[in-house]
Amino acid sequence: MTITVGFLAFPGIQLLDLAGPYEIFSALSDCDIHLFWKTREPLACSAGMLLQPTTTLDDGPLVDVLCIPGGVGINPLLCDEEVRGWVQRQASAVQFVTSVCTGALLLGAAGLLAGRRATTHWRYHDLLAEFGAIPVRERVVRDGNLITGGGVTAGMDFGLVLVAALRGQAAAEEIQLALEYAPEPPFQAGRPEDAPKDTLEVVRRRTETLRAERERMIGAWRIIPPNLSDKGKDMICAPLIRELRQDDDSAYRSLWRDALQQHAQYFRIAAGDDVPAGIPTRGAEDSFTLGAFEKNALVGIVSLERDRGVKLRHKALLFRMFVAPEVAGRGVGKSLLQEAVSRVQDIDDLRYIHLTVLERNQRARALYRSLGFVDFALEPEAVRMDADYVGEVQMMRFLRR
Repeated sequence: MTITVGFLAFPGIQLLDLAGPYEIFSALSDCDIHLFWKTREPLACSAGMLLQPTTTLDDGPLVDVLCIPGGVGINPLLCDEEVRGWVQRQASAVQFVTSVCTGALLLGAAGLLAGRRATTHWRYHDLLAEFGAIPVRERVVRDGNLITGGGVTAGMDFGLVLVAALRGQAAAEEIQLALEYAPEPPFQAGRPEDAPKDTLEVVRRRTETLRAERERMIGAWRIIPPNLSDKGKDMICAPLIRELRQDDDSAYRSLWRDALQQHAQYFRIAAGDDVPAGIPTRGAEDSFTLGAFEKNALVGIVSLERDRGVKLRHKALLFRMFVAPEVAGRGVGKSLLQEAVSRVQDIDDLRYIHLTVLERNQRARALYRSLGFVDFALEPEAVRMDADYVGEVQMMRFLRR
């Protein structure tokens, strides 16, 4: 079966971020490779060499594997609505969403890293958390259909890992041998923890301006939420989010039952607890339950209920958040949370939203942080899971000060 691979090519791309994976995929039989950019005009990489895009963002096909390389040119793309929209549209249909080096920052700006494990170049690794990702200091990190590679030369390792995922280890090993990829660097200075202190300081100083620019662009990105572009909104893969009605009760009960029975490790309540299984907010003022639908199937839920106490009406509780595993990584959870916050943002006397989440549920905590929630308390051993005790984190998001 033919595999279609799409690389984003852009002015200022790091040539080695592209060259390594490109060479590896070129060795695959039945593999179509496309270089996407806004035009087909030649563009200069960071080293000055010209690259020739093969198709445009508008005209190119949907791909099986999307790869975003890094480079100095990634900075302006973090707030480029056209490029982010294209990344989101491609990501909604691909088999694998991937990046090399600082290409991960663009995936983050497109809203694709929230709550997911990822890596990038060591100099900018901590910036992944700004997008709600879980930074992992490894050369290649896989989280479901998301595969990210570290800085520059990690693109070779990344490419082989991806080939193994697509065609098996034997195919990856054959390519590795054909390329004689058996690195033996002459110096042990390829990682900050191995490099001499003076060398590390020189590289840090040399990249200060570039890092400051990336931090500035991420700050600008925060002002422009990573919503789908107009074209992206029309894609069949984009979930429909609306408030649940009485005729949704059966679908809601089924999804909530699956959540408690099959994913009990993420919830403080158990399937056997005597709690209402139906839509919990019906009839409550300034309260609602949202559902995310794909192809008319309910795939995600979240409820928000305003406190009814006279002295407590300034706060609301977010609860019963769940996204079906089959749509994990598509931004469904983030879209639900964004809609929930948006619906109560302008209620004058509502000050903040709070929630509780199990301490070990790192993915959910990262997702909430990406939407502005912060930890404010930890209750140790709050929940007993069989023979284990699990802490519970309380989080909040101010709507106004």
